[in-house]
Amino acid sequence: MPIRHDRKVSILDVMGPVMVGPSSSHTAGTARLGRVAREILDEDPLEVHFHLHPPLAATYRGHGSDFALVGGAIGLNVDDPRIPEAIRIAEQMGVKIEFAEEDLGEVHPNTVRVEIRGPNREAEIVGSSIGGGVIEVFKINGFQTRFKGDSPTLLLFYRDRPRMIAEVTGIIGDEVINIASLYCSRKQRGKDAFMQIDVDSPISAAALARIRAMADVAEARYLDRIP
Repeated sequence: MPIRHDRKVSILDVMGPVMVGPSSSHTAGTARLGRVAREILDEDPLEVHFHLHPPLAATYRGHGSDFALVGGAIGLNVDDPRIPEAIRIAEQMGVKIEFAEEDLGEVHPNTVRVEIRGPNREAEIVGSSIGGGVIEVFKINGFQTRFKGDSPTLLLFYRDRPRMIAEVTGIIGDEVINIASLYCSRKQRGKDAFMQIDVDSPISAAALARIRAMADVAEARYLDRIP
């Protein structure tokens, strides 16, 4: 009986992403993790603290993860030729950068917790660079999630209540946008909650404004694909 292969293989699965080296795991992926933190912050950072899981802390300088993380955090794309100069650029921007080792538990070796602060906002992510430039962010601002940055995504912070999911997805449905996946988590019933909705096409500014105007919505952030 022939074996059926349902997974579509991208050329990036074979060749890897276009990137500044030396390593897709230690440079491309970590740059994208830094960029996720910057996109969630949604303003130029004043300071960024990188807490590296011990295996990554042992190798990050030699593999270029330090300048990759900083490059992403200041808004550079993974293929930007300025990535190797990112720490110097951050200093010129007046951004305070710190690296520290932290045991993040039973996680991928290339895992980092990023704390980023700007003039008006702050954000935190925990995620892993798993190879080939692919990332998995599993915590955003203290909430469990499943974020890979490979599709347009709505991140919603709100007070947990009935019909919230239906109301948000109804607005997205009004735009005739297909939802690829939806993930929710909450800290306590009726308290702070989080929703991640991955979609097949971009959400309009008008739809995002409707979502932000909903009762009990604290913050709605739209992220396009993370470059």
